[in-house]
Amino acid sequence: MHLFGFALHCFSRIVLHSLDLYNYAFVAYCEMTPNIWRCFVFRLLYVTGLWMVCASTAPLVIERFVATLKASSYEHHGCALGMAMVVLQFSLAATPTLTTFLNFNLNESRSYCLAVKPGVVSNSERIYATNFAVQIIARIAFHYLFKINKNLRKEQMTTSLSNRYSLEQNLKSVRMLKMFANLQSIFMIIHTTSFLLLIQFGTQIAKSTYFSLVELNAQYPLYAIVSISFLLKEMHVNRVKLRKKLEVHVLTDQAVYFENFKKFLN
Repeated sequence: MHLFGFALHCFSRIVLHSLDLYNYAFVAYCEMTPNIWRCFVFRLLYVTGLWMVCASTAPLVIERFVATLKASSYEHHGCALGMAMVVLQFSLAATPTLTTFLNFNLNESRSYCLAVKPGVVSNSERIYATNFAVQIIARIAFHYLFKINKNLRKEQMTTSLSNRYSLEQNLKSVRMLKMFANLQSIFMIIHTTSFLLLIQFGTQIAKSTYFSLVELNAQYPLYAIVSISFLLKEMHVNRVKLRKKLEVHVLTDQAVYFENFKKFLN
């Protein structure tokens, strides 16, 4: 869903700006005003994708909390929980999107296709501020989950192999999600702060400058490339660590394994 949000946002953005460039190059000046329905549909997709990216964090925190607390039975209920988190993420994205376009006037002519107006702080901008806080809380939650799983790994060294495997996989997932939360919170703090400042002081700058700054501030395509690159790098590092751990286990004295096996039987 996170990647789908990126794809939806980037697709609508490419179409919108391609049409603007075409109009600028080939259409007479008086006829350049964007079609209001084209503006509405593609801005709706643009904002929906944006909020789907923003709404990724909360479902991931909930899913990992359940995976940690219900580790023994998670494999039997993980699919149903995953579907529930998809519905939750879509609902979290739909709420601010609908709020943004609730008062969108389809009869109003717009010189540039944009849903927000300078100097007007609406409920959607307040939701931006709420999202700011959610990202920080999620970052703290992932750190807490990581510590819980590390402690569980120490306590369950003599449990069954399947339990230890599930715990190790959960720990690896949380480690990856910690990096994701770091990237997400840093980006959203910068983006949200800049956006709210633009809305607040937008009336004091030229319209063309305001439109340019709003688009420049929405660096979601760049964020997608950077975040995916960092996560792929982290996955590679984790694979290397796992391979080294396996090598250590292979070279460990067999007496240690028999001792752990006896503890498990007892």
